[in-house]
Amino acid sequence: MSRVYEALRRSALEEGVTPTVLDPNTFLSSSTSDEPVIDERSTGMAWDEIKSLLPAVREESRVVTLTAGNSLGAEKFRLLRARLRNLRERRQLQKLVITSAVPDEGKTLMAMNLAVCLAKNTKERVLLLEGDLRKPVLGEYLGIESLNGVGEWASVDEPVSKFMYRLDDLQLWILPAGAASENPVNTLQSSRFVELYKRLSASFDWIIIDAPPLLPTADISFWSLQADGLLLVVREGKTHKAALQKGLETLDNPKVIGVVLNDAREVQSSYYSHYYYQGHKHSSAK
Repeated sequence: MSRVYEALRRSALEEGVTPTVLDPNTFLSSSTSDEPVIDERSTGMAWDEIKSLLPAVREESRVVTLTAGNSLGAEKFRLLRARLRNLRERRQLQKLVITSAVPDEGKTLMAMNLAVCLAKNTKERVLLLEGDLRKPVLGEYLGIESLNGVGEWASVDEPVSKFMYRLDDLQLWILPAGAASENPVNTLQSSRFVELYKRLSASFDWIIIDAPPLLPTADISFWSLQADGLLLVVREGKTHKAALQKGLETLDNPKVIGVVLNDAREVQSSYYSHYYYQGHKHSSAK
């Protein structure tokens, strides 16, 4: 039994929701599109107005897909990417919400790493949308003190492209939360934001939403209803079963497709040995 499944069992999720666990024991190869999926005529996005952003990511930030692309941690995210692409061949999966039961379980780090990984070696466009408007932290992970975003866009009559950024030379665009909001529900449920969300959905192949935690706010309900799937981040030794159950009960229609176990105490030696051997073999062949 995998560690992820064991975390799921301990949380007693199987009593109410039966998610598809993204089990790292079996590798499924990924594939990339030869051509962009997006119909350019239908998006209405002013791509030339979007500013380029060069992050100042430090190694201790743990955004391993940017700072340590050959590490075991980055390989884990490539595995997750492959699983998601495989799942998308069987069902609709474009808008993916990343959340956790309570704060400080690593959901933003998870969303950031996954978005970067999806945007590498592909022609697909990936959007990382910071959906936690109450406590924006994405700028910190990018090494930038503050970024304008949804908060500023909501208060002016300007196109969203002026509040978006393209990360370096990747196929990754970022829409930060911007200034913290005390009542983000008003912004999210406004007709203007609903229309924006439709345009973003038509403009990107993947939308990764760094959503608020399930507790204590109700903001996650909006994102859950708008998403195709939900990935739940569980920090080993921290997440309580009762909090997890209570949080899932707040959602009208949980769309949990998997659980990601964060800060696992040990790495399966068989997987590590397989990874090291394969990496050494490929290096020798070049």
